Amino acid sequence: MKFNLRLSQRIILSFVLLTGIVSGLFAVGLITTIDFVEENLVTNELQKDFSRLLEDYRKGRELRLDEGEAFFPAGPDLPEYLCAIPEGYTEIVLKESDSAYHVFHQVEGTTSYFLVKDQTDFEKAEILLKRVVGGGFVLSVVASLVIGVVMVRQVIAPMRKLTEQVALREDLQSVPPSLASEYADDEVGALAKAFDATFIGLHQALVREALFTSDVSHELRTPLMVIQSTCEVLAAGKELDDHSRQKIEAIRRAVKDIKSLIEAFLALARGKDNQTETATLKAVVQEEFPNWERMAMRKGNRLLLLEETGSPAQREPLYPAVLLRTVMDNLVRNAVYHTAGGDIFLALKTGGFEVRDTGSGIAADEMQKVFQPYYRGPDSPREGLGLGLSLVQRICEREHWTVALEQNQPRGCCFRVNLA
Repeated sequence: MKFNLRLSQRIILSFVLLTGIVSGLFAVGLITTIDFVEENLVTNELQKDFSRLLEDYRKGRELRLDEGEAFFPAGPDLPEYLCAIPEGYTEIVLKESDSAYHVFHQVEGTTSYFLVKDQTDFEKAEILLKRVVGGGFVLSVVASLVIGVVMVRQVIAPMRKLTEQVALREDLQSVPPSLASEYADDEVGALAKAFDATFIGLHQALVREALFTSDVSHELRTPLMVIQSTCEVLAAGKELDDHSRQKIEAIRRAVKDIKSLIEAFLALARGKDNQTETATLKAVVQEEFPNWERMAMRKGNRLLLLEETGSPAQREPLYPAVLLRTVMDNLVRNAVYHTAGGDIFLALKTGGFEVRDTGSGIAADEMQKVFQPYYRGPDSPREGLGLGLSLVQRICEREHWTVALEQNQPRGCCFRVNLA
């Protein structure tokens, strides 16, 4: 069973309920005991007095009545409130006269006899006692509520302190200070020790990740620089034909793409952008569009650029160049891979862009799956690993951009990226 109440509220509620049940049972048991004892004692007393008075009445002697007692045989002088009294003991409360009586009724032969004893003062005392018991029940519940609040504050205080310490602990790059040393060796202390162990494990994992990313950055950049410089030397040679120069240029573009991917992956892994290079959306498109156009033409497609004209006085925002280039490159490549002999539209809009294709499209039930890592649809190229769209979504989440996938009409799909 799931409770929506906070832990402190549940403890207080349990405390109040327990006190209420115990004190309620005690109050009910006390009142029931008072009524039971009263009935038995009064019945025995009235039976004795009735036997004595009935004997005096039959023998014509003067009735020896105790204070507040009255003896009535059935007849015209019988009070109205005794007419419907059953045999045995009965307690009567007359609200109109604010009086209370104990009545003992017994039939002897064909005549009914009634012994009435005025118990008004006793009834008032009994009512007062019941009110005191009821008031004690209410006071005990209220007292339990107050005591519960005070106790919960003392009990929950270490939990709240630990929660605040854990919530405020954001810097895991340095060795985190111990939490358990501030708490007693109890359940809260055990929880603090568990947090300490978790934080230490996270710190060690982050250290290993930082070392790994630094090593990858250094070790991969060195051979890429060698490849790039070699390509520049070969391209400077005059003996190369056009076909060889195209191949060298393709290698240079691939090196550039790999360097961009390395920068993007490192930025995502570190959780912060250490790059200072920024560019506008149009600048990235102007730089990369020729490469995308050649890639589309090799597949038999046509890449068209649609630009929405904005206000001339409006200043274009700057974005992390590496990340924006990676997002656009993956979306354009994805459109090229899934389109054969069709048109691909790159539409630049205010605060974002769209990539629309006229390819095979994506089924409605697969639209959310395409952003999952390593997911490959039935029409995906064999050389792909299913990481491109996952990388796009991760970059968008990091930069607080949004990416949405829709069906393109009449066929194909549309990726809409909002950079605002």
